[in-house]
Amino acid sequence: MDVEQCIRDNIPWTKLPDDVKQMLGNSAKEYDKLILEYSIRNQLRHKTNLVRNVKAKPNDYYDILIRYSASHLMLYPYHLSDVINKEMRITPFSYYTNIILDMLNSEKSYDSLPNFTAADAVRLLGIGRNKYIDLMNQNRSYRKIFNLGRSITQVMPKTPQNVKLDAWWRVRTGNICEADVKVLLPEEKKMVDAILDHEKDTREGMVVGSLDRSILQLLIERGLVYCDVPVEESDHIYLAPLDGFVMNRVLGDYFENLLYKIFVAIDEQTTVKEMADMLHIDLQLVKNAISLFCRLGFARKRITGIESVQLHPSWRALGIIVGGGGQPASGRSPSSASSSIPSPNSPNSAPLSPSQDESAVPLVADFGSLDDQMDDDDSEDLNALSIASKDMAESFSSNPSSTSELGTSNRAAFVFDSSLAAFLMMGNLSQSLKSHAVTLFEVGKLADEYMADFLEQLESVNQFAEGEAQRYSEHAMALLDSLKSLKEEVETDMVRGESLLSLDSATRARVLAKSYGILVAMAPLSVDACTLPISSIPFIGPSNPESSSPWFRLSIYGLTCSGPTSLFYPKGSCISHLPSLLCRSPRLLLSSANHEPQIVSTHHILPTLNDLLMTNAYFVQEYPAASDSPELVYVPFPYLDEEKQDKDAFVNHPAIIKLNDQIGLPSMCGYVTLLQRKAKEKQSEDKENLKEDRAEEKRRDTITIPLPESVEQRVGGNLQSGETFEDYVVLDCVFGIPLFNRTLNQSICERVRQKKILHVNNRTNIQFANKMVIELVDEIIKKHNGGITNIREIFGEVEPKKAEMLPPTQIIVYDAKSGKVDTRQGLL
Repeated sequence: MDVEQCIRDNIPWTKLPDDVKQMLGNSAKEYDKLILEYSIRNQLRHKTNLVRNVKAKPNDYYDILIRYSASHLMLYPYHLSDVINKEMRITPFSYYTNIILDMLNSEKSYDSLPNFTAADAVRLLGIGRNKYIDLMNQNRSYRKIFNLGRSITQVMPKTPQNVKLDAWWRVRTGNICEADVKVLLPEEKKMVDAILDHEKDTREGMVVGSLDRSILQLLIERGLVYCDVPVEESDHIYLAPLDGFVMNRVLGDYFENLLYKIFVAIDEQTTVKEMADMLHIDLQLVKNAISLFCRLGFARKRITGIESVQLHPSWRALGIIVGGGGQPASGRSPSSASSSIPSPNSPNSAPLSPSQDESAVPLVADFGSLDDQMDDDDSEDLNALSIASKDMAESFSSNPSSTSELGTSNRAAFVFDSSLAAFLMMGNLSQSLKSHAVTLFEVGKLADEYMADFLEQLESVNQFAEGEAQRYSEHAMALLDSLKSLKEEVETDMVRGESLLSLDSATRARVLAKSYGILVAMAPLSVDACTLPISSIPFIGPSNPESSSPWFRLSIYGLTCSGPTSLFYPKGSCISHLPSLLCRSPRLLLSSANHEPQIVSTHHILPTLNDLLMTNAYFVQEYPAASDSPELVYVPFPYLDEEKQDKDAFVNHPAIIKLNDQIGLPSMCGYVTLLQRKAKEKQSEDKENLKEDRAEEKRRDTITIPLPESVEQRVGGNLQSGETFEDYVVLDCVFGIPLFNRTLNQSICERVRQKKILHVNNRTNIQFANKMVIELVDEIIKKHNGGITNIREIFGEVEPKKAEMLPPTQIIVYDAKSGKVDTRQGLL
C-alpha cells in the first residue's frame, strides 16, 4: 500500500502499516505534510477527510486550496460549491476571471491552460484562443501607453455568459448579503425566497426547470445563486460530441486523470454505480466527474428525473411541454447530439415496430408562432436540450438492468489509433468532422448511437486526387465503408486504442468485456494502440504489441521460409559498415514500432540508420529497385473458395497456404503483403540501369509507406505472364480492416460478410487464432532475445505509460537464402 492510498482511505497515523511508517521515516509530521499536500492537490473536502486533523480551521484550508487550484490552472471545485461559492463567495466566473487575468499579466500562452479548464473558461467567460490573443495584445498596448490609465480588467467580461442550463439541474442560494437583497426586483426577491425556503425544508436545491429562466439567469450572473448538477448511482449516462472542447494540454492531476478514465468507460447501458465498481473508483468521485461532464455539455443523462415536474412556461421555447411532465416536442435520438431519449437500438428502450423509426415518432406539441419569439440563445438551447418523455422513463425504470448477454454479443468496437483522429481533423476534408474528430481523440470513443451523424459527415468529405490530401480523404472514405459494413452485422462503437491506457489492464478487461462481444482493429494498428487484453474478448487485430512489430514479421518469415533478408537492430546500436547481407540490395526498408516505414537508398543508409538507432530499435530489410512493375501485392483474407481453385491466384502461394493453416487466417480478416523481388533481380543483371537507379535515389527524398506515390501495388489477383510464386516473398501479415487502400478495404469487408467472421459462432476460433499468433511470436523471442521475454522484466510490475513492444537485446537476422531466423553477433 502506498502513502497516497492510505490518505485516500483516511487511515490515521496510528493505524498506518509499519512499512508505510518506515517509508515516512517514522515521522507523523511528514505524514501530516503529505496529507495536506494531497488534500489540496485533489481538492478534498475538509470535514470528511484526514486533512481536518492537520488544518483545524476549514476556512484556512479552503483558502489554501483555492489559491493552489488557481495557480495551477485547475478546474473550479464544483463539488465544493457549498463552501467555495456559498461561504467564500468565489464563483466559477470570478475564479476563471482571476486565472485569465494572471495569465495575461504574466504573458502566458493560451496553450498553458489544461483542456477541461479551458473548456469551462470558454463556457463562462467566452474567452477562447482568438479572444485571449486579442486581450493579450490589448494588455501589451495598455502597458506601453500607461498614461491612459487603462487596465485589461476594463475589457474583461463583467458577468458570465448566458450559460446553458438543463431543466433537471438544481439551483441553490449562494452568498447573499443584505446589500444584495436591497437591489433585487420584487420578482427576483420572490425567487430567492422560494429557493431559500425549499433548501430549508428539503435540504435540496429547487429544480431549475420549475423557475423562470430569464430571472434565474440574472441571479446566476450576479452570483447570488448557483447550480448543482445532481448525479445518482442509478443514472445512465451517454456522451455527446465534444462541442466546445479545447485541445490544449493535459495537466495530469488526479481529477483530470479520473476524467479521462471515465470518458473512455462511459457506456449508456451501464449505471453510474456499475461504472464505479467496474473501475474500482470511489462512487462519489465518479459522480463528481460525470456531474462536470454534464455541466460542460460533454455528457447527458438518459433519464433526468424531470419527466414528472411541472415546468415553468419560460421553458416552452426549448420545446418542453409545460404541465405535461416535461415531455419534449419531438422524439430525438442521441444521434442528434444532445437528446436525453434512449435510442431505438438500446436494450432498455421500447422496441419499434418494423414500420416505425425515429423520424416517425409523433410530435407531442406544436408551438408554431413561438419560433418568432425565440432569440439566438433559445435557438441554440433548442438544439442543446431535449428531455425524455415520462412514458420512456417508466419503460426504462421497469427494465433497469444493463446490457443483456445478447446485447453485448451484438455490440462491437472498431479499434483505431491516433493517426486516424489526426486525419479527420484536417480542415480541408470537412469542417463538420472536427467535433467528431476531437471526440474520437479526447474521449477516445464514439458510441453507436452517434454513428448516424458521423457517417453523414463522412459522406460529405471532400475528395482529393493527389498529395497528402488524397491520403486523408482515402482514409475517410474507407472508414465510411468499414463502419457501414460493420453496422450491417453488429452495433458498432469506435474506440481509440491509446485511450484505454488510462485504465489499468484488469480494469481495461472489465470495461471491454462489459460492453462488447468482439473487437475489430483498423489495419495496420500502431503499437501504441495495442492495449487490448485479447485473452478476455475476441479481437481481430494485433494480439499484443509484439504482433504489430518486427517480431511478428520475423516469426512468419521463419514459419514460411519466405521473406526479404532482414536485420532487427537493438536501440543504441552503432553500425560502422553495412552487413554484406544487405549490400546486395539497392534500397532498404526501415521500420520501427513507433514510426511509419521508410524506403532509403542503400548507399547513404549508415548515417541515417545510426541516427535513428539512438532513439529506437529498427528493422532493416532489403527492398527491390524501382521498376515499372508492382512492388507490393495485398492478398486479402479470409480466402474465398473460388480463389483457391485458380492455381495462379496469390492465395495459392506456398507461404500464404502455410500461414493460412498455421495462424488461423480463415477465422480472421486482414491481408498478407507480398513483395516482388523479380524486378530487383532483373535490374541487378543490368549494371547500367542499376547505376541510373542509384543516381535517381540520391536525388530522392526518403519515402514513406504504405502509400508512397512511387510504390506500385495491387490487390489480390493472379500471377502475371512469365511470373512464378518464387518471384514474391512475404513482407507482412496484418490483422484487421485497412483504411489506406479503398479497394483492399472493400474486398475485406465483403469477405467478412460472406464468411460470417463476426458471427458469434466464429468468436472462439478468433481467440484460438490469437493464441497461435502469440505462441509463434513468443517462440522467436524466447529463442533469440537473450532471456528477456516480457516487457515487465524491463518495467517491473509498474505498468508503462504507453503500450510498449519488447525491444530486442541483440541483432536478430532473417537470411532469405537459408530461410532461417538467427542471431549474428559478428555483424556490428
